[in-house]
Amino acid sequence: MIDDGSRDNSTEIVERKRQELRPLTFIIIKQDNRGSAAARNKGLSLCKGEWIFFLDADDELAFDPGPFISKSSDVSAIGFSIQWYKRQKKWRVMWPILINPKNHLDICSASVPFSLSNVIFRKDHMTAMFDERLLFLEDWVFWIHNPSIFENMKIYRNIISAYIHAHGENKSSNYGMLGKYRKKIADEMLISLGEKLTQKQRNNLIIQAQIGALLQGGKMKMKNFFRFPCDMTLFGKLIIYAIMRRNFSKIDIYGS
Repeated sequence: MIDDGSRDNSTEIVERKRQELRPLTFIIIKQDNRGSAAARNKGLSLCKGEWIFFLDADDELAFDPGPFISKSSDVSAIGFSIQWYKRQKKWRVMWPILINPKNHLDICSASVPFSLSNVIFRKDHMTAMFDERLLFLEDWVFWIHNPSIFENMKIYRNIISAYIHAHGENKSSNYGMLGKYRKKIADEMLISLGEKLTQKQRNNLIIQAQIGALLQGGKMKMKNFFRFPCDMTLFGKLIIYAIMRRNFSKIDIYGS
């Protein structure tokens, strides 16, 4: 458990629960606030198991992953659904997406395909850590940089792995910073992936950068309405963001 400079009493709660949680053993690491990427990297550097499953502060574990891991000897990743709660009520379900080496960049250039608690994956299939420069959307870059995780993926749409509680203090409601990092990541991926990108994937990233600019209050470049081929769901989002402009809370999955 990584306490990334929290201001609540999370660590004390865990300490009080140690006896009740036996024979489960765990390590508590306290560090100054450095962001989600640094916290996850710290956990990755210390964990010794074969499988990785992340659970953030606003996530609630909903199942026992053990039985699914035990029957997945030839699988590199397992995807599950997650249940979102908004204002303490069930809101929507996020289904897992089946990713493979062929569709990896098509999907990851068009969207952040998962919440981190959607997926359990084998640690030895991970080839890149989280980019600690990124305070937002670090999980998007993580999925892009780790295609090996999806070499042989299995999904369970009918199994909920976590409950995620949306509220106004989720960092995703900071639209200006979210836009800044969205544009930064898209621009960097256009350069770093270069010739690996198909025209569709390139257009997806250009549209992502445009959405990032809109989130920061920037202007819509009309030529970006004509970036075809592209992912049509992403194109629909571009239109919505262009129309909504400064009313982003109405389309934010976290809400307020």
